[in-house]
Amino acid sequence: MDSLPCAKTADYARAVFRLDLGLTAERVEELVAARLERQTILDREHPPQVTVVIDEAALQRFAESSAAVLAEQLRHLVACARRPHIRVHVLPQGVGLHAGLFGPFILGRTADGSWLGFLDSQTGGTAVDDINEVATLLGRSESLRSDALPRQQSIDLLEEIVKPWI
Repeated sequence: MDSLPCAKTADYARAVFRLDLGLTAERVEELVAARLERQTILDREHPPQVTVVIDEAALQRFAESSAAVLAEQLRHLVACARRPHIRVHVLPQGVGLHAGLFGPFILGRTADGSWLGFLDSQTGGTAVDDINEVATLLGRSESLRSDALPRQQSIDLLEEIVKPWI
């Protein structure tokens, strides 16, 4: 679940975008700048409330060659999780199969209180506004959140995961 709204440092975003061998260095930098610009919404005077559920397996992708970038990314995620308007919950590996395996998605509320969804994919994304499809995403979100660790336990686990790499 990589399309997290608060979870990208420049170096991590750059490393992920560089995995696409079809992107030029210039395009990678454009994408990094756009990604970082989107995060500024979290610094507004009245920022949105954000709740994120992350699979623990995604947090364990450390390798010697990328340890510094990944450790920085996890420290950034912990800093985000400590902000009052951001809730980060880790879905422990012991849960096994879960609704998040269908793929990453984002849910948001509009000014009028209705829900919208967004499905992320390898080549872009799809907005979801059909009431039945949004209801499916809301159900999956609730399922994931109910299986995830509470906020402080999630932060503690994030700090434990990054500890050997700092």
